[in-house]
Amino acid sequence: MTNEAGTEFDRFLVLFDHLVEITNDWIARTPEDKLDWVPVDNKNVRFGDRVSLVTIKSLYIHTAVGEHHWIRNLRDCTDGALVPVPKDPDLSAQLSAGDFVARCASMQRENMKILRDLDERQLKQRITFVERQWTVMGFLWAVYAHRAYHLGNIDIYLRQSDTAAPDFFHFHGAEMA
Repeated sequence: MTNEAGTEFDRFLVLFDHLVEITNDWIARTPEDKLDWVPVDNKNVRFGDRVSLVTIKSLYIHTAVGEHHWIRNLRDCTDGALVPVPKDPDLSAQLSAGDFVARCASMQRENMKILRDLDERQLKQRITFVERQWTVMGFLWAVYAHRAYHLGNIDIYLRQSDTAAPDFFHFHGAEMA
């Protein structure tokens, strides 16, 4: 690893990449007819204006698009930067067509390369996102939490569709950070 950020960043890299792998495996186990299944559709089942039809597939794509956006913004930002809310309807549409899991996996490999190249100075920079101040390192944990949150949504949808969701703590045997 080329950065000198220390153990917190090293743990983040392991845990984040592992969480993405788990999400990809869950999606691979999701029956095709459940990817766009909508168990409940009402005005309260929305995530802002960016995910207006909540399905397993739309949550997965929403998460990947957000990470794509955030990681590039964090790489390129200066201290004190305002990080915009991710909105990329073109990328979302591209991912919706074809093998979206393979494309998202490719994006994650690109994300990890960018992340591994961040240095301690970049991780300590301060940013603002949705009217809150963060360090880049702190915001990376928020990116992790965002994915974990939506993995929980996917878990609930799988269970509501009468599909056995994997047990998070026993799904992968690899040692965590």
